[in-house]
Amino acid sequence: MLKRKPIFSKSKYLEGLQCPKLLWMRCNAKEEFPQTDDPTQAIFDQGNQVTELARTLFPGGIEIEGVTDYDAIIRRTQDLLPTRVPLFEPAFQVQSLFARPDILFPNKDGSWDIFEVKSSTKVKDVNLHDLAFQTCCYEKAGLKIRRAHLVLINVGYVRTGSVDAKALFKIEDVTKRIRPLCKQVEANLERMIRVRNQKVCPVEKIGPHCSNPYDCSLQSLCWKHIPESSVFMYNRINADKAFGFINEGFLKATDVPAERLTAATHQIVRTCHVRKKTHVDLKVMKGFLKSLKFPLYLVDFETLNPAIPLYEKSSPYQQVPFQFSLHIWDDWSKNQKHHAFLAEGREDPRPELLRKLASLIGPKGSIVAFNMSFEINCLRDSVDVYREYRKWFNEIEQRFVDLMVPFRRFDYYDPKQMGSYSIKAVYPALVGGSYDDMMISDGGQASREYGRVTFKDDVMEKERREVYNALLEYCKLDTEAMVEILKVLKSKI
Repeated sequence: MLKRKPIFSKSKYLEGLQCPKLLWMRCNAKEEFPQTDDPTQAIFDQGNQVTELARTLFPGGIEIEGVTDYDAIIRRTQDLLPTRVPLFEPAFQVQSLFARPDILFPNKDGSWDIFEVKSSTKVKDVNLHDLAFQTCCYEKAGLKIRRAHLVLINVGYVRTGSVDAKALFKIEDVTKRIRPLCKQVEANLERMIRVRNQKVCPVEKIGPHCSNPYDCSLQSLCWKHIPESSVFMYNRINADKAFGFINEGFLKATDVPAERLTAATHQIVRTCHVRKKTHVDLKVMKGFLKSLKFPLYLVDFETLNPAIPLYEKSSPYQQVPFQFSLHIWDDWSKNQKHHAFLAEGREDPRPELLRKLASLIGPKGSIVAFNMSFEINCLRDSVDVYREYRKWFNEIEQRFVDLMVPFRRFDYYDPKQMGSYSIKAVYPALVGGSYDDMMISDGGQASREYGRVTFKDDVMEKERREVYNALLEYCKLDTEAMVEILKVLKSKI
């Protein structure tokens, strides 16, 4: 049996555009790549759901099934081409090039249109290179490609009743934008094939390309020489500047000469790590604490934000809160009372969440959140739909206080924060607490797990209950952490 010639797929082509080392490793050292993690798999799963729904825009289409048996799916494609119906994931191979369009649509003049489905809301450069590669492959296979389109998510869509695919998606003709890129495909492929066939992996410095257009799966390998206390600890440092420091040999944040740092916050971070001391601007912190008005209402939300809206009167990627934790604190010397809400069902959680929250928050006192714009925006979007709570929201909005502010401005900075001012960094640094041993330990996981056990039919009740309990525990810790952080700040002054 003849050995199949190695194929060059569009995914390898895009990796080759991003980094020669990434391409070589993909072709020659697959075992070095880590297994797909849960967040990445969730992105893939959502992409599959979006693509499946987009197919309903092309009635009468036929799906070409199969993943690994290339010969079978290529033959099936050739058998169906004469039928002149929309084809979903047909397969074409010319020499070593291989590609499968999401949707191949027949035109009356004998030509075909490509429709590539993306879960994004706007055209990205990587999408254009994707379509350029595909167009080159199909035209080499003998197809006449008339136009190339991207099927994107319309964020202005508001669900009313069943999901309306025609309103959810927007289709952009990008033919004129990809034709110049098509002319580059041949030269790019020649270069990439030379890289692939090298006996030794090419040497490539780390740089902005490591996360553009996607986070590279090999960062743990290529970045192993970068210490935890690296120059990336300088919050919001310009990427070119950070990599410039690294290329000069300044790997640790403290290696960078003080005079090379222009941001005041970077100076604070450097000084704290050099001296191994905490920075506290007592005047600012005293003013912040003085601004708090008891009783305090410390609140945190968990949300769902799928591409395909799950609830009536919600939009793609809208943050819909399904859970809150609330600690009510009457005075520094008193204990706090905890309240929680978690929607246990597939109905819209917003009406009951608003009702319960409105019944718990009194007419006076500060409402404290960590990165309060998130909670405020969730509430604002919710009361835009459930207008009976509009007056209540207008009355409480000005009472919000953002606990993140003194940390974002580095008025308080502990070296154990490692440059971060997220609550996941501040809480362990100041209080010594941890999220590490929790079943659910971050907001992304909370959203994924809630969506999985709530909307999938094959989840057993025991597992669903375990996840709901873990969600309650996780969200409670977020507001509990705020209480403990405030206690530490109070002790400092």
